[in-house]
Amino acid sequence: MKNKIAFFDIDGTLIGFNGIDLIMPESTKMSIKKFREAGNLAFICSGRQIRFILERFGQDMFDGYISCNGTHIMFQGKTIYEKFISKDMLLLLKNSFDKFGVSCCFNNGYKGYSHNMDSDRIKKYNAQFKGEPYLIADWSIDEIIVNSLDIFYKNEAVLAKCIEHFKESLIFNFHNDDLSADVSLKSFGKADAIEYIVDYLNIPIQNTYAFGDGYNDIEMIKRVNTGIAMGNAVENLKKVADYITSNIFEDGIEKAMKAYNLI
Repeated sequence: MKNKIAFFDIDGTLIGFNGIDLIMPESTKMSIKKFREAGNLAFICSGRQIRFILERFGQDMFDGYISCNGTHIMFQGKTIYEKFISKDMLLLLKNSFDKFGVSCCFNNGYKGYSHNMDSDRIKKYNAQFKGEPYLIADWSIDEIIVNSLDIFYKNEAVLAKCIEHFKESLIFNFHNDDLSADVSLKSFGKADAIEYIVDYLNIPIQNTYAFGDGYNDIEMIKRVNTGIAMGNAVENLKKVADYITSNIFEDGIEKAMKAYNLI
């Protein structure tokens, strides 16, 4: 059995925008390398799709990947768990977003399905991926397999309506500077995926750590033994974290891992 296991969100935690591109600090790369060399396990735990994760990080930097906000889990290169959104729920979401004037894309690990997205938004979304476009515009609900989604809203008032309408079933990890949000299921999210992999690998909960910065990281941070919020995290996450480290570009992950003698 491995010694410890750590889970890392991506955006705002592992990588950040430096004004030109999304980059991963060298101190973060080295800290994860040292952590794994000591016999520990490092997992990504993100709302991002597995296609993006593998294109950005490859197969060798981490031991496993929790993607699509918990609904897809890979370990040692193999998918060991996947959860999909029902057709009835997809239809409900589509109709509700139409009512609110919200555009969206329904995702799985390798393909996305755009709905009422304008051409500039589609181009920007596809630019995150290498090779062929990620988004498909011509589709029907009966044909698609989906385990996560993103929405794009006109203003914060529209987002507030979505949050209120789906308060019992969805978590909106919103990015108001971009008027977008990745959306996760309350019925099965990052925290549930962590619990699944910890049970799968028979690792004691006291040996678990998580690093995050967003609203969809709150339950993850609460579920592990030691939850660490980045200095750039939202305030709601900082309130439930066991430790608040410095910002992503101020060696936040390295400092936190040293604080807990993980490296």
